Amino acid sequence: MKISFKRIILFLITCLFLLLIFINLDFLELIKIIKNFNCKYIILITISIICSLSLRGVCFKQLISKTINAPLKNLIPLCLTGAALNIILPARAGDFFRAWYTGAKYNADKIKILGSIILERILDGIIIFFLLLAGLITHNTNPLALKLLYCAGFFFISCLLIAFLIFKYNKTDTICNFIKEKADKLPKTISHIINNFISYINKLLNSFINGFEILLYPKKLIYILFSVFGIWFFECLCYYFTIQGFGIEVNPTVVLFIISFIALASMIPSTSIFIGPYQIAVISAFSIYGINKETAIAISVTEQAIITLTVSICATLFLVKNNISYKEIKQDVIPSKK
Repeated sequence: MKISFKRIILFLITCLFLLLIFINLDFLELIKIIKNFNCKYIILITISIICSLSLRGVCFKQLISKTINAPLKNLIPLCLTGAALNIILPARAGDFFRAWYTGAKYNADKIKILGSIILERILDGIIIFFLLLAGLITHNTNPLALKLLYCAGFFFISCLLIAFLIFKYNKTDTICNFIKEKADKLPKTISHIINNFISYINKLLNSFINGFEILLYPKKLIYILFSVFGIWFFECLCYYFTIQGFGIEVNPTVVLFIISFIALASMIPSTSIFIGPYQIAVISAFSIYGINKETAIAISVTEQAIITLTVSICATLFLVKNNISYKEIKQDVIPSKK
């Protein structure tokens, strides 16, 4: 079986983080803490997860509304399925699946839809930045957290600005035509190959950039931002209920800092189920508030298990209903397979 260099790198990154997690970890204490979890909170956690991903469907509908008039009842289970694939498969395959499935079902441009999903992730980052800001203002001025805040703010606000400028002043055709003109001076065979390649890239880039078109509609953009805020509100509730399940009393605003810290860390490449960076982020965030490693890991493992089980069940039902096989997803959706 062929193993890609990328997979090896991701595996090594995950192993490095796992090594940091297991150092000085008291496994008996960890098991004891997990056993004390109040299972009654599973219902509240599950409801929070479903509400968050339902709002993801609302957000997605608005993002693609200028391209597709898709019913919300189809987009919500699609977003649940995408979330499950993001957890189970590497390379954020769930986002590619959303673009692939939506384009195939509604006969739309898949690359344009992918561009809209990338914009959605940028807007996620903007909201996470404000959550982190709120958490730091109310409870924490840790120097490392402040640096993280500055980096996150600069990165996501810059990405949003760049996306807007690229869409509004799209120069893809001009640049590609310039390259073609230069290529025409080369031997005919080489020129033909280069021109075909540039034409293909030109089409892909234009489709992707057109996915940012919602930026020209302020009212829709504000509606989307409120939806994204709602998504992360329920994400915070999910984590708050998990913490409560272990009998730990924390101010709800503390969760603003913790969830944003974790969300940013989850963007670090790793293998499936975000193993490694996720747990390190949880340990780091909770340590600021005096919560030990074993408790932090117990909280993260429990929350991940409930989320994974919930979205996996929803995803399985969706895939079975639409006659989509796991093999088909791996062949047609995951970028490394293309």
